[in-house]
Amino acid sequence: MYLNDVKLIGKVHDDAPVKTLAGGDVILTFTLVTTENFKNRGGESVIRKEMHRVTAFNKAAESAAPDGVLFAGTEVLVEGFLRSRESGGFPVTEVIVRRISPDRCGS
Repeated sequence: MYLNDVKLIGKVHDDAPVKTLAGGDVILTFTLVTTENFKNRGGESVIRKEMHRVTAFNKAAESAAPDGVLFAGTEVLVEGFLRSRESGGFPVTEVIVRRISPDRCGS
């Protein structure tokens, strides 16, 4: 059995406009910042931030940004899967969105 499933709650890093591709498909690409708070072995509080590359297509992109832009600072719940590809000769892992819920995370 195999599983490739991702759920992340975080904030959009920069304004992300929805773009229309030559074939008519719609795409939304943005960076999601997640934050983890914990205490290290010395008892000191540590805040660790991770940045995730996220891509949404068609209906998922349009529902995430109905006004055409997903604004920086928006908290979103992203559900999807990981996909790896090459970009500029370097491997890139990104989250491909199945469903995205802006401002309705309930966290």
